[in-house]
Amino acid sequence: MSEEEDIQQSNEIEANPEPVAARGTTPAWPFILLVMLFFGGMVYVEETAGAFRVDVYTAGFKNPPPAVGLSEEDELYVIGKRVYANCAACHQPSGLGVAGQFPPLKDSEWVLAEGPNRIIRLVLDGVAGPMKVKGEDYSNAMVPWRPTLSDREIAAVLTFIRGQKEWGHSASAVLPNKVKAIRDATASQAGTTWTADALLKVSEKD
Repeated sequence: MSEEEDIQQSNEIEANPEPVAARGTTPAWPFILLVMLFFGGMVYVEETAGAFRVDVYTAGFKNPPPAVGLSEEDELYVIGKRVYANCAACHQPSGLGVAGQFPPLKDSEWVLAEGPNRIIRLVLDGVAGPMKVKGEDYSNAMVPWRPTLSDREIAAVLTFIRGQKEWGHSASAVLPNKVKAIRDATASQAGTTWTADALLKVSEKD
C-alpha cells in the first residue's frame, strides 16, 4: 500500500470513528416502582392469605397445620373434609353412595342419629352383613378404620359428614375424647366387624 493510500485510509477513520456508547445514569424510578410492587404484594398476601382456601391449601399435608382462629368444631370439620377422601371412593363425594352396593351417607339415619355412639363403633371396626339404610338393603362389608385413623381423624370425618352443609346436615360434632373413650371401651371388638343388629342394640347417645 502506498503512502498516499495510507494517508487516505487514516483520514477516513478520523472522519468515521467507531461508535461509542454514551455514558449516563440509569433512572431510579423503575427500581423504586419494583420495590413498591413487591412490598404491596407481601402486604396483600399477609392480610388475605392470598385468598387460599384452607381445605384446599392443606389438602396435601399428612398432618395439616392448625387452623388458627377456628373453633375446635370448625377445625375438625376442615380436617374431616380431607379425611373423607378415604370414604369417597365408596360413598362418593356427593355422599349418595352407589345404589345396591354402598349406602348413602347423605340423610342417612346412621349418620344423623342423635348421638354418635353407633357411628363411631361402625367406623372403628367396620360392619358386615345385611344393613338397612334409608329403607334400602345393603350387604357389602365396610372395612375397619381402628388401625388406620387416629381418634382425632375419626372425630373429624364424623364431624364433617354429620355437619356437611352441602348435604343439608347439621348434626352435632364428634370430639376426639369421645372417640377415644369408645375405642378403649371396645378394645375387645378389634378385629371383629359389627353387624347392623348388634349396633342397633347400642344406645345412640350416653
